[in-house]
Amino acid sequence: MPDLNWRFRDLQAEILTRNNKPGEAERILAPLPPDSSSFDVFWRRKLVLAWAACQLNNYLEADRYLSEAEQLSANRVGLRAELAYFRGRCEIAKGNLQTAETYFQQVLNSPSVDEYVRAWSFANMGLCAKRSLKFEDALEWYIKARSAFGSIKALPLEQGMFGNLGFVYFELRDLPRAKENTETAARMAADLKILPDQQLWLLDLGRVQFALGQTGAAEESYKKALSIPSPPGSNQVAVNCLHNLTDLRLAQGKVGLAEESHQAALKLDLKGEPLLFWQLDDAAISAAHGDYAKATLRLLDLLQLVQKEDAEKHEYRYHLVWGIQSHLARSYALQGDSIQAEKWFQGSIATIDAAAKSMKHEEFRTSLRDNIPVYDGYVAFLIAQKRFAEALKVAQLGRARTLLLGEEKPTSKTPVADDAKIWLSKIQHYLARDKSVLLSYFETADECYLWTVTATQLRLSPLGIKGPDLDNLIDSYQQEIQQHLPLADSPAAKKLYQLLVQPGSDLVPKGSHVIVVADSKSYSINFETLVSAQGSDHYWIEDVELENTSSIDLLIASHPRRVPAKSLLLIGAPAQADPHFVELPHAKDEMASVERHFPSGKITRFAGPDATPDSYLQNSPGMYKFIHMATHGTPNAIDPLQSAIILSSGKDGNFKLLGRDIIDGKVRLNAELVTISACEGVGTQLQSLEGLLGLEWAFMRAGAHQVVAAGWDQDDAVTPALMDDFYDQLTHGKSATDALHHAKLSILHAGGFHAAPYYWASLQLYTRS
Repeated sequence: MPDLNWRFRDLQAEILTRNNKPGEAERILAPLPPDSSSFDVFWRRKLVLAWAACQLNNYLEADRYLSEAEQLSANRVGLRAELAYFRGRCEIAKGNLQTAETYFQQVLNSPSVDEYVRAWSFANMGLCAKRSLKFEDALEWYIKARSAFGSIKALPLEQGMFGNLGFVYFELRDLPRAKENTETAARMAADLKILPDQQLWLLDLGRVQFALGQTGAAEESYKKALSIPSPPGSNQVAVNCLHNLTDLRLAQGKVGLAEESHQAALKLDLKGEPLLFWQLDDAAISAAHGDYAKATLRLLDLLQLVQKEDAEKHEYRYHLVWGIQSHLARSYALQGDSIQAEKWFQGSIATIDAAAKSMKHEEFRTSLRDNIPVYDGYVAFLIAQKRFAEALKVAQLGRARTLLLGEEKPTSKTPVADDAKIWLSKIQHYLARDKSVLLSYFETADECYLWTVTATQLRLSPLGIKGPDLDNLIDSYQQEIQQHLPLADSPAAKKLYQLLVQPGSDLVPKGSHVIVVADSKSYSINFETLVSAQGSDHYWIEDVELENTSSIDLLIASHPRRVPAKSLLLIGAPAQADPHFVELPHAKDEMASVERHFPSGKITRFAGPDATPDSYLQNSPGMYKFIHMATHGTPNAIDPLQSAIILSSGKDGNFKLLGRDIIDGKVRLNAELVTISACEGVGTQLQSLEGLLGLEWAFMRAGAHQVVAAGWDQDDAVTPALMDDFYDQLTHGKSATDALHHAKLSILHAGGFHAAPYYWASLQLYTRS
């Protein structure tokens, strides 16, 4: 019985250390166990006392206990992993993260280790990476930890990993996945009544909501977090809530309320990074009161302090550095010091650019650039100075970076606008060749802009609408499309024309070839479907022919071309591989309508069971001039590279050609045109700088020069006739723009219910070059 009593004591003490009560754990274990106690009692007591000492910062004592535990287990190989685990935890407490990682790797390399200890080792590896600001590494470890805790049904710990994943995704600015994981964690913490975790995840949820422009929801999350009592001796979550609430109120122009939350934070224990953010807020409040000189001095001092700390710790807190630099730029701009303003605007862009280039994964490079408003202030500054060409060039700096320039080829050129006249002349030369007009949009929280560019003119038009309000109008437009509404019942489409097209319409005569460079949610608009009120109401497609591009720089760049050796790769009408994706009854008709326009010897065709992912990947797709997919597509808003073309099952059972497979560096394209006749081939994850990430983007990234893809479900009954007309025009020498325009007008002018945009407007043309 004494042995059982001591086993219970060890367990009770371990629970106390998990609840951050190391002093109580030491008191329980203070007396020595009887000599007759089992080895496990002595061993476990040493480990728990070591961890309690670490929590109390008694590191010499902790090392003594660990050494004693090591002596006890000298001949027991199976216990080495658990000893390494406790050593790793103590090294984290000391701040020796690299040493800690070495110990946790020993645990994970052990052939036999308790699943609970293995799961915690994954979690601690994630913690080390997170504290070292290696967020991509942290992500991989936390995913493993979440899975491991889930498999052993440790719900409280699993919810913690969901929360950590949400935090890391936010730091990488992958906002959809940040929101999904953080909402899950907050919900689980509430159900499990783990109040400290619930408070923390509500804070993180508010940060995500604020970044998404959901200011009302963000404020509610912050206030709800503040209503939860902080654990004794720990008010960091409350401090961070007040900081974020201050930022939100400053963004809303509510300076008085911002000062209230700012002063409330001062009453708490401010130290470390929370103190730095408080000082940043203090400078921002000074600027909001018009005391720019005071704000500037504080910001310069703060930047120097942060850079010194980062140099000492070999860290780079780019989010904080960027925040200080962007505040400095705005402060100098408001003082009328344009030279210093430009210096700091350009410095802030360079900071985020360097951070993005340091990332291993392309998707996080794009999300980081996209979800930090790094260009907004600079663009507004240049517009205020009537430097419209330079403003347009800056607005384009971040667009389609992954399509235009691989990160493996970094540029040493600083992102400046001093060559804007030369750049504009290149654009106008390009437009003159095809008598084209360019419409380029830029959306910010405060104002949206349109640049209308012709071969001889450049016009900047503020649109008089804020980004969130424009997004709401686009939501209404999308509902009109999905409800198959006719022209007369499309008020949002009419309003969007007045806002987005009308300001430059006198430079866009009837019959023009229009190139649209959209931004943010306007990527999801098919501008052909907007309703013009010039004369009788009609769709804009009846006035112009239109194509889309992600970037002006992408459009005017010179792209090396090889003459493809083969004509058409045609894949479609697959056998059903999954009950969620039924066979498309008209896919065979569509394929027949396409192939009739090519000589039989120039077609490589895969249909039915032969239309597998390997029919694309293993048949040298880079050798074809045209690639056509006639099947289902499925977007993935959370992970766009998981968007897929649905095909027949291959030998391995796989039936999905993923976006990630398409951009594989081993499968390079040279196709003049890829047609994805599939549902939502354009994608559903919006990124203002890269566009809609999905299958269209993936084929562009792989090297296709133009892509035709669907913005919503493509109607299977209409597609064969549309494709027949499209390829007939194409093979008779028409451009892809002309050919698709003609095919759509044929369906529209045929009348009947198919004249609604839902039927003829889903497929759009996207141009790389």
